[in-house]
Amino acid sequence: MFFSYFSTYGPDQDRHPVRATSFALPLAACFATLALSSFSSSVPADDQASFDYDAFILSNEQLQNRQMQQLIKNNQDFQHGVILACGQTISSSAAAQPLNQWGHLKELQILWKQSAQQWQKIQMFPLGPNTDTTVRLNITFWPDKKNLVERKVEGLIKQGGDVDLSLGGIAVQGLAASEYLLYDPRHLQHATVQQTCPALQAISEKSLANSQALLTRWQESEFLEHWHDAGLGNDTFASITQATGYLLAGLAQSAEIVAKDKVYKPFRLNTDQARSNVYLSENWRSGLNLDNIQQNITDIEHLYLGADGHNGPHRLLLKKGFTAEAEAIQQQLSTLKEQASQLQQMQQQAFAQTEGRALAKRFYQNLKQLEQALKKPLPSFNLAQKFNSRDGD
Repeated sequence: MFFSYFSTYGPDQDRHPVRATSFALPLAACFATLALSSFSSSVPADDQASFDYDAFILSNEQLQNRQMQQLIKNNQDFQHGVILACGQTISSSAAAQPLNQWGHLKELQILWKQSAQQWQKIQMFPLGPNTDTTVRLNITFWPDKKNLVERKVEGLIKQGGDVDLSLGGIAVQGLAASEYLLYDPRHLQHATVQQTCPALQAISEKSLANSQALLTRWQESEFLEHWHDAGLGNDTFASITQATGYLLAGLAQSAEIVAKDKVYKPFRLNTDQARSNVYLSENWRSGLNLDNIQQNITDIEHLYLGADGHNGPHRLLLKKGFTAEAEAIQQQLSTLKEQASQLQQMQQQAFAQTEGRALAKRFYQNLKQLEQALKKPLPSFNLAQKFNSRDGD
């Protein structure tokens, strides 16, 4: 359920919204958002510190709806591709061939990558129920410190043609499980199409259901209701200022998660003598690990500057007089984007080469500086710096 509201207050004032519920945003609102987006590039210099709370709420809500709907679409395409490929092969002689000789493997890998890359765009948004750990693990089981995905998926394959995903638990319900079936080099060499298809079909179906459930949780979230009603005060937000600062705090947590789980642990930066461990990185089998990091930084910047290109935490910081802090955050993001691009260009050699590990260390240090820069103004928003974006709704 979405909540829309209308106000006669100015763009910089706290307001008391009047809520109206509807399942979809009205067409007029969509045109309004497009107008906002096109207008933002020509904002007068003296309006650089203005902030429109209504546009901030609407643009972020619409962005998340679009991203989640696209994930559903990608998962539908993936499931349909799996059904067709397995159906065309399972009754032929090709069913007994190793997976690495399967004619449909490449096309399924492409479809899988589209879903995985779309999940990255949702992953960095630090508000609402999609930050709940269980919800995220349903989409993809990661971090996987003990290689649980491999053991659980191999257990599914041993079930034969009648696969029961519940026996494998949460590790076999999402993108990490299908990634193993489509990319793991040992599995591709030793498993056949006939052995793999039942598990692949079941997992692709479950992935679609999980992405649909993700959108439903977002639409029906109590978080959205409280966010929109912040002007009235509620159990989550004392004011609109606090509600808008909530995204700033969440972006700090997103930066921390990227730094810790995607950089520090896989590159084993705890000691200079350690060697990187690519197997701890996200989507290492498909080689998307460094692409993911590059996308994450792009998305953090997008959310910081504003989903509509205008009304984001950056502009709110300027409005509240945190000019130096806002400029420092922008500089850190610019540096991080450049370093992430350099890591991505090195691909998997970044984990094997001394230069790659040194670059990863600098990148990690800059991520921690970004995290601290994002946290510095939080007391002004009545938010504690220990905010945890994985608290969910």
